[in-house]
Amino acid sequence: MLSETIHCDVAGNKVLLSAVPHLFRPTLTTTLLTEHLQRADIENRTVLDLGCGIGPIAIGLAMAGAAHVYATDIMPQACEVAAANARLNHVADRISVLSGNLFEPVRGLTFDLIVDDVSGVAEDVARLSSWFPPGVPSGGEDGTRHTVEIVRQAREYLKPQGCLLFPVLSLSRRSRILEVAREVYGDRLTLVTSKRIPFNPKLKDNIRRLEELRSAGLIEFEQIRSRPFWTLEIYRADAI
Repeated sequence: MLSETIHCDVAGNKVLLSAVPHLFRPTLTTTLLTEHLQRADIENRTVLDLGCGIGPIAIGLAMAGAAHVYATDIMPQACEVAAANARLNHVADRISVLSGNLFEPVRGLTFDLIVDDVSGVAEDVARLSSWFPPGVPSGGEDGTRHTVEIVRQAREYLKPQGCLLFPVLSLSRRSRILEVAREVYGDRLTLVTSKRIPFNPKLKDNIRRLEELRSAGLIEFEQIRSRPFWTLEIYRADAI
C-alpha cells in the first residue's frame, strides 16, 4: 500500500499524517471545524470524532489536551491508518479508534464534545469534485443523509454541558439540515463561522450539471462576477 506524508492544522497543532490514495484526506472542512475551539473546549474533555478518516481531528484534539478521544469511521482501513497515525504523533494512549457506522461503536458513552467530519455533499458533487475517492460513502442524493442522522442522534451522546460541532456545505440541501438542527436544538444552535469558496477546476468543468442540481433544489451556490462559489458553514449545537 503506497502512502505519502502530509501535514494538517488542527486546533493550533501541526498533525503529521500518513495518507493513502483511496482514503479520504483532510480538507478545508477538517481545519475549519476545529479552528475556533478554545483550550477550555478541549483540555481534559472526552471527545468523539465522527468520520475520523485517517485521524487528523482525533490526533489534533488529543495533542491539544483532550483527556480521551474516541474516533469512529465506517471504513476499517481508514481506522487502521488513523491508529497508525496516532502512534506516529505519540498520542495513541489517548485515542480509541473504532470501526463502525456513526455512533454504533460508542453506544452507551457520552461526550463533552462531538465533532462531525462525515461526508456532507450531494452524491454527484462528491464524484465530480475529486474530493471523494470511489470507495468513500457520500451523503446521498442531496448530501443530507449522514448529517441529519448525526444531528438527530447526537443529543443522546452529549453530556449535559456538551456540544456538537458540524459542517453544513451549500453543495447539499442546506435548508433541510438546518431545519432539523433547529427542530432538535432550537436557540442552542449557533453559526460559528462561514467561508465562501471558489469552485475548483473540476467543479467549474461540470458547471452545467451543478446548475441542474441547483435547479432541482439539491444544492446551492452563487456566482459573483461570473465566478461560482459554494459556502462552508460550521455550526455549534449545545445540549442545554
